[in-house]
Amino acid sequence: MPRYLNEIRLGKEKRFFRDIIQDVRQQFGLHSSKRPVPHITLFGPYDTKQGGIVKTRTQNVLSEYRVVPFRVIGFDMFADTNVVYANVEPSKQLQEVRRDLAATLEPITYNYRTWDVETTYEFHITIATNLGEQLTSVLQYVRREYDVEMEIYATRVPALDRRSIMWEWDLPRSVELSNQKATTKQSWEKTMEALDQQKEQTKVDPQYPSERGFLDRLLQWRPY
Repeated sequence: MPRYLNEIRLGKEKRFFRDIIQDVRQQFGLHSSKRPVPHITLFGPYDTKQGGIVKTRTQNVLSEYRVVPFRVIGFDMFADTNVVYANVEPSKQLQEVRRDLAATLEPITYNYRTWDVETTYEFHITIATNLGEQLTSVLQYVRREYDVEMEIYATRVPALDRRSIMWEWDLPRSVELSNQKATTKQSWEKTMEALDQQKEQTKVDPQYPSERGFLDRLLQWRPY
């Protein structure tokens, strides 16, 4: 199985989605030894023989983005893979950071998923996997029990090696954090302060797909 992964880790919102995941596991008898870590995948899993170059190019891409908003609205499913997920409506900035990251990493990685390099991408937060015949029931349950509509700002993008964080990129501060520093209360306070400052300075227009016209939505899927 490919070993490396780049993803967005949620901040304070992770508790809300972790509770949903745990609730679904309990209600439907889903057993997993893995502690749920709500996230949005950006690229991967993948393999590489050029780890140093991958790190440098990944950080070069991420350093161009300080304010990356997105919305989480409702739930849906991937019928072909038996997955229920929270639907993420990407801003222009989230679409661009994923697109830039994929274009940068594709030539120096392998064993990535085909959708990692496609122009369209289904951003999501996984709630439950391997559901089989329970797929529809789980989807109906979360839609009935949870009313989800929130805007979130991406703050941390870790690079993982088989679920272990190698390093983490702080988007608002545009700095690399060690795994030890990334989890401290002081570090998170600095991240959120920087986010507030960047939001005030940049005045980013998210340009969510639901707020754009039909022609604009077509143009967003331009090739790399």
